[in-house]
Amino acid sequence: MADQQCHGLSETCRKGAGKRTTMPVEAKPAVVSEVAPIPTAPCGACKFLRRKCVSGCIFAPHFGSDQGAAKFAAVHKVFGASNVSKLLLHIPMNRRHDAVVTISYEAQARLSDPVYGCVSTILSLQQQ
Repeated sequence: MADQQCHGLSETCRKGAGKRTTMPVEAKPAVVSEVAPIPTAPCGACKFLRRKCVSGCIFAPHFGSDQGAAKFAAVHKVFGASNVSKLLLHIPMNRRHDAVVTISYEAQARLSDPVYGCVSTILSLQQQ
């Protein structure tokens, strides 16, 4: 009858509300023998996207946890996270840092000058 009311949602519900089994206080171990892993801070991109940063995150080496979220915000707004990750996957590992610097610069320039982007900077440098 408890199974019909709970619809199989949890273990305690299946056992029945009053049938929980707990260890007595004196039987619980006083010292935990294994150390919990230290949680690492997510990279700036994962922090901005509000997701868990996995160990093989493509953005982690390039967008650090301190100021990476601000840099990635511009990149995400202009290009999108999916497009940037696909682009980085097709670039060799030794060239990815240069690509991220270029993408970040272009995104910042695009936000400050939506029409010309970094081309306005190139034109002004050519005129000098």
